Amino acid sequence: MMTGAFGQQNALHKKITIRFPNVSLLQALNLLTVNHALPLSFDSEEINASEKKINAYFKDEAVSKIIKNLLSETGLSYKLVLGEIIISRPDTKNATLSGRVVDAESGEDLIGATVYISKRKQGVNTNSYGFYSLTAEEGVYDIEITHIGYVPLKISIDLKHPSHHLTARMERMVNELQEIQIKKSANQDSLGFLNNSRTLNWETAKQRPYLKGETDVIKALQMENGVVSLTEGSSYMFIRGGNKDQNLIILDEAIVYNPGHLFGLTSVFNPDALKNLQIYADAIPANFGGRLSSVIDVRTADGDDKQFHAKGGISLLTARASIEGPIVKEKSSFLLSARRSLTNLLSRDLGLFDLRPSYYDLNFKANYKTGTNDRIFLSAYTGRDEVMSNNGYLNKWGNQTATFRWNHIFSPKLFSNLSLIYSNYKNELTINADSSSGTNKWITGISDVTFKGDFTYYINLRHQLKYGFSNIFHRFIPGESKNELYNDIARANAGEHAIYFSHKLSVSKRISMVYGLRASLFHSISASEGYDLDETFQPVLLKDGSKSYFRLEPRLTLQYMPTPIGRIQFNYARNYQYMQLIQNDELAFSSLESWIPSGINLLPQSSDFFSLNYEDRFFGGIYTMDVYYKKLKHQLELIDQAQLISNPYVESQLRSGSSSAYGLEIAFSKEINQWKGSLMYAFSKVYRTISTIQDGQRYLAGYDIPHAVKLLMSYSISQDLSVSSFFTYSSGRPVTLPIGYFEQKGLKVPIYGDKNASRMPPYHRLDLTLQWAPTSHIRQRTWSHTFSLGLYNIYNHNNPLFYRISQQPSQEITFDHQSFSGRTIGISYNFKF
Repeated sequence: MMTGAFGQQNALHKKITIRFPNVSLLQALNLLTVNHALPLSFDSEEINASEKKINAYFKDEAVSKIIKNLLSETGLSYKLVLGEIIISRPDTKNATLSGRVVDAESGEDLIGATVYISKRKQGVNTNSYGFYSLTAEEGVYDIEITHIGYVPLKISIDLKHPSHHLTARMERMVNELQEIQIKKSANQDSLGFLNNSRTLNWETAKQRPYLKGETDVIKALQMENGVVSLTEGSSYMFIRGGNKDQNLIILDEAIVYNPGHLFGLTSVFNPDALKNLQIYADAIPANFGGRLSSVIDVRTADGDDKQFHAKGGISLLTARASIEGPIVKEKSSFLLSARRSLTNLLSRDLGLFDLRPSYYDLNFKANYKTGTNDRIFLSAYTGRDEVMSNNGYLNKWGNQTATFRWNHIFSPKLFSNLSLIYSNYKNELTINADSSSGTNKWITGISDVTFKGDFTYYINLRHQLKYGFSNIFHRFIPGESKNELYNDIARANAGEHAIYFSHKLSVSKRISMVYGLRASLFHSISASEGYDLDETFQPVLLKDGSKSYFRLEPRLTLQYMPTPIGRIQFNYARNYQYMQLIQNDELAFSSLESWIPSGINLLPQSSDFFSLNYEDRFFGGIYTMDVYYKKLKHQLELIDQAQLISNPYVESQLRSGSSSAYGLEIAFSKEINQWKGSLMYAFSKVYRTISTIQDGQRYLAGYDIPHAVKLLMSYSISQDLSVSSFFTYSSGRPVTLPIGYFEQKGLKVPIYGDKNASRMPPYHRLDLTLQWAPTSHIRQRTWSHTFSLGLYNIYNHNNPLFYRISQQPSQEITFDHQSFSGRTIGISYNFKF
């Protein structure tokens, strides 16, 4: 719309008196036009794009001076043409600033660093390879670059058309005893602040207390708000009402199907090889799919491209050693890490199970910069667990992954990554391994080959586009044996294909959004004749066991910033999961897993997730509150006494229904001098409804934990000495307990009531660790050491793992619980030079 008025040729020199009572720029210009008959011409939509508020009084001032004041910091200008004052945006050329943000010492790419143009009050975050791109009008800008744990960097750039490349090298922040106050910028960047992921600060998390002193990523995640672990020592995670198999866990883009070593006491992620970890628990971005609850994206370090380093450590659980360094200085680097369990130090804790466990794992990664715009990565992982017992029980399992990636920069605005990925999980359970009569071996597993491409187009400061594709070829081994006495479960193959796009945009300086769509196609084929289940769940053989599903998965995030440091965010995501984990484990200590695909009898699981997040400053700290609701369909539950081994019709042991979950999470974090603390509370409820279980009545899910309180505290005694503690309290998990007994042949047989109608006692413990981290310089090399001494479960609370019911002939039933560990000492030593 054009607005105009006519006046004298010397309108700019005219002196007027006017007041602008906290009005918008458009309202101010209209006041000039109406009240003083000034010949103004402008585009209302262009003026509305400015959110500037004007609260000023001018007395006997020239119109030129008033208009210049009104247009300051808006990017608009004016000129007099044939007696008319025309207000517009000057014709300028845009320029693009792009590059990488890296660690100044090692050359490691920094993921999630904020690159911010203070003059434009906008910026972006670096992607998973440290790349960023900003497009703005030509000019001189102050660029602010920040990242957790690094000294903020401020660079002045003369941005000229068409592009400018900058590799920003950030120095690590050195902690001093004196108080250091880090203030959050009063002006958040509109794109960078809109981020659905939470990044685990691993440098800080390593200082927390851990069982036996062994730092572990999964255990650190379980200390975060909203992440539930049902039993002590388990690596399973239940997030926002989702089951344990509904978390997509990836290591350098490769899927990890079993993240635990030693039945979950440690995870497959070697702390010496870790670079970055991001968790998506709200709206899962469109580039991820195949799971319903969360994505846990783990990246390993690239290796120092300047000099060689060795690092490692030992705890009461494991021993570790790593080496990293340049292959071609500042062009190529590598990392090699190895870890081995110390079984003899663990045997006392596992005496209850009469087991002799052990494991090892290896990480390797190399990268090479083939040119300014190209870089290739090769990473691999292999790990193996072995558990033996005196009665002939032998269980072996492990993950293997390999990832080849090619980064290419088509232009300063377009970044791409192509990946070829291999993932394999295999489990072998052997019974009577020491018997001369022969062994019975049951094998399960799943392997994937993936080809995927991800592209990011940085249009300008307000628009960012992501799109790509993914093709995964699955090979399922649900269960088979070489022993003729066992009936194999038919193998299956499946293809999981997807294309996606998402658009991240800044509507205004207070409102941002991300919307996207993922289209997925899943096609499964049984390796033998398929079967259908009739109404009584009896199998009916079919000649063709193939089945296809096509689904659309919309994603939406809306963010409003009522204040410069506060935000309100709404998230919605629909997700589909085409694979199901079958595992009959009342205990979390079980590795016998069978993954099976959706098909004729099993529909894909689905979820609709809604959440509302609020974050602001409160009493000098950071306050967050999240509420969520999730509706899940086609959820699976095993029938009682399900037979999973030697059952070719294993799908007949499953029942399908719906689930609903809702919850509230509140957290408050604050730093006072050398004190740091985080107090977290989570309320959640998870219900299931399955028509053939409990007469179709709603019942509590086995991972329903209504209340959970977590408290993290740390204190820096000196520059090298600190103490940290962790306290947790949560409601007991649901169990199905006997409500009575009947006698049969002299024995009392329990009668069970409603499913999950009882609860175990509340779980709680307090952990403490003291850490000494001195550094020294020998022959121009920095040697760093970390000594940790901790106490796990300080007040020796007896948290039950499970209840056991037993009865000897002519005796009463005994009903007691078993616990994993009481008070435990943790000792560890880590080094790097």
